[in-house]
Amino acid sequence: FTCNPRWPEITRELLPHQSAVDRPDLTARVFHMKLQELLKDLLHNHCLGKVIAYIYVIEFQKRGLPHAHFLLILAPESKLRSTEDYNSIVSAEIPNPVTYPLAYETV
Repeated sequence: FTCNPRWPEITRELLPHQSAVDRPDLTARVFHMKLQELLKDLLHNHCLGKVIAYIYVIEFQKRGLPHAHFLLILAPESKLRSTEDYNSIVSAEIPNPVTYPLAYETV
């Protein structure tokens, strides 16, 4: 989970000619609020299934913005076991070679 310096909650509070890295107090507060919402979705709303254990660590990128790494342990009934299970939460699309030739070539 990475802090986005273009989040509206950050950009609307910046003074002219300021960037997000100039306001570590602001970015840390907004990141913390959004991190708490993510934890609520994961732990209480069970958006990925029932979590029985978790740990996370917050680090700061070279440009001074925070990000978090999560390890979630799901209950046995929530674990993904088949390709259909994975397809229910992960999706990918190959770009159109005519419309997006560079993206298609990259993939």
